[in-house]
Amino acid sequence: MPSKHRASDSEESSSRPALPPSKRQVRHASRACDECRRRKIRCDGMVPQCTICKNRDSACEYKDEDRRKTNLEHIEDINARMDRFEKLVENLLAATTASRSMAAPPTQSLSDVGLIESIIQTPSNESSSRMAELPTNHAIDRLPAALGSKNTTPSSTTSARQMLHNIDTLPVTSSRLRKVEGGPDYELFQRVGKADAALVQHGPTSLWTCASSRLQETEASSTHEPRMGDWIDWSRNLPSSLNISKTIHDQALDYFSAFYAPWCLSVDMPAFITDLNICNMTQVSGRDRQSPPIRTAHYSPLLHCCVLYLGLRLIKQEHPALMRSYESIFMRHCSALLFEECDHTALSSLRAYNLFSNCAHFVRLSTCENQFNLGDRQHATGYLYSGMAIAGVHALGLNLNCESYVRRGQITPDERNLREYAFWTTYLQDTIRALAAGRQPILVDTSSAPFPQIDSILDDVLWSSPTVPLYSVTPPSPGLSVNGLRSMRSTAFHWMARLAVISRSVLETLYSSSNGESTREESAWDLLQQLETWHDRFPLAHPDMNPLPHVLLLLMTYHLVVIFILRPFYRSTSTTIPAQKCQQAAQSILYLLDLFESVHGLRFCHHNLINAIFGAATIFLLGNIKSKDIGFSSTDLLNFNRCVDHMSRLSLTWTEAAMSHDILVALQAECEQPSAEPLLDQNDLNPSFPPFNSFNDMQDIWGLMFPDQAFQWQDLNEASM
Repeated sequence: MPSKHRASDSEESSSRPALPPSKRQVRHASRACDECRRRKIRCDGMVPQCTICKNRDSACEYKDEDRRKTNLEHIEDINARMDRFEKLVENLLAATTASRSMAAPPTQSLSDVGLIESIIQTPSNESSSRMAELPTNHAIDRLPAALGSKNTTPSSTTSARQMLHNIDTLPVTSSRLRKVEGGPDYELFQRVGKADAALVQHGPTSLWTCASSRLQETEASSTHEPRMGDWIDWSRNLPSSLNISKTIHDQALDYFSAFYAPWCLSVDMPAFITDLNICNMTQVSGRDRQSPPIRTAHYSPLLHCCVLYLGLRLIKQEHPALMRSYESIFMRHCSALLFEECDHTALSSLRAYNLFSNCAHFVRLSTCENQFNLGDRQHATGYLYSGMAIAGVHALGLNLNCESYVRRGQITPDERNLREYAFWTTYLQDTIRALAAGRQPILVDTSSAPFPQIDSILDDVLWSSPTVPLYSVTPPSPGLSVNGLRSMRSTAFHWMARLAVISRSVLETLYSSSNGESTREESAWDLLQQLETWHDRFPLAHPDMNPLPHVLLLLMTYHLVVIFILRPFYRSTSTTIPAQKCQQAAQSILYLLDLFESVHGLRFCHHNLINAIFGAATIFLLGNIKSKDIGFSSTDLLNFNRCVDHMSRLSLTWTEAAMSHDILVALQAECEQPSAEPLLDQNDLNPSFPPFNSFNDMQDIWGLMFPDQAFQWQDLNEASM
């Protein structure tokens, strides 16, 4: 075949101008300066000034960060893509196999299964080499199969043998039925809401595991910005018969936000107010707008009603008629909301369940105080309702560690933090109720959830004293002297969680019938050492520098746990250390009570303060009896009376504090002059409650109010002999 080369080709090539020898020798830097990157010009990286910047007489700087992904980010992105691809391939194979099995004969169906197995099990060289570069603890175990080759097809006999010996490769078990075998827990979640960040968990023993879909990808919730004509129907979820103004409503929420919400992070009030406006927004018509959600992770109708009730209770002396009116309709209205919350449980629902149990407790005491009787056990109402929050923890799977879900991209870091905070709020309140009721906690301590992370942004939110003054109290503006301090809510919440873990150990070790006396004594000193270590590491241990309500109450709770540890050994004859440390703890509680009264006023404190006052008062009462026995004078009786006065101030807000006040007075009378006859004038007691003129009633109250199984009313009775 003749050559296509022409003679003129050599002439044309020789006549062409030669390329400049330096064109391919220009060197460019691996990273361009800021000016060249902005103009998208190649940079030669000359120092101290590149050629482009030198010609343009501009600054040659390298301040902008390199936004290219790191190797770890690439790996995480690949892992997330592999997860999505695995699910896609798995569903596709299951659907294809099902359709083929209906049309093909049994032998052909078996061959198809073998083909599918070959696709899943035989990786190509390229995919194997890529998998080797990924972390072995994730990528190799996740999907060694998605990019496999189809060239190697096993025979029907080989396929059948693999089916018998490797049930996991069956297409039907690779999707929903695999969950019945007890697959990884992240496959057992179902997203049931977007705005409220709710995930429902079912285990492999539940039929709902097969009915529920896999965890869906999280979607950003649409924003609901107010437009022209929109307005906030703030009372939409409140009882229609409640005659309350917007001013009083905001005042109640203001006092709740300052004195109640920060304790155990019961409610994140800034987020609550924001979502309250979103969920109660009445929008003008518009096709491009979505309806506002009913509840979010921070707001629900039941939570709104409970927050308002507790806020009104803090200022009930200012609006007594409104408080009585709300209490008369609270249970009926909130019971209907409770059914809706249970049907669609969100993270805010757990907080609502906890607050509702407290509200039900005080509503029950207030509405039935004239019929109060120790045998009725009316104070168990709130305790029983609190079990709903514990069930909600398990229903939403909050006791699981969500870190692996975040790495897979299945939930966001914000969702993880919300779930962890909701879990620890329930955990703390369950522990506090267990201490107050003298029972073991309801929530079993088998959680793998880490301690709540300290959020500096949450700590930096300033603590604000109530803006609307009260006319019925002095001073009219409580907490004004510490207005503007950093709230430190996240730090206090984190350390309260650590204290709650130690408190649970105290209940399980010292107040459990399964442990002997020698075991309790050895464990007491170990628990005391843990408490002292906690106090040494606590960054807010100096109350004068941070006299915020939740910080002061946290420190008083710490001293109360010290009393719980050492009080069973108070009258020990071998050592005086337990009695001394109990006295120090009681003195510290009394000092913090005086500080709280001077800065805020005890009437605005959380009702969990009742147990702290009661614990300190009984230590002073024991000290007074001991001083009389040895003939020494002491200030214990004076300190006891100061505790009784503080309890009286707290009773202006919380009904149970009035009950505790009467119990302390009756205890003092029994210890000073033990007799079968009543020693107190009936008119000196609170007329709302019948007098305690029975030794059995007193013993019953002591066991209820002060959860110490090893230290009973008989100890005070014997000490006074």
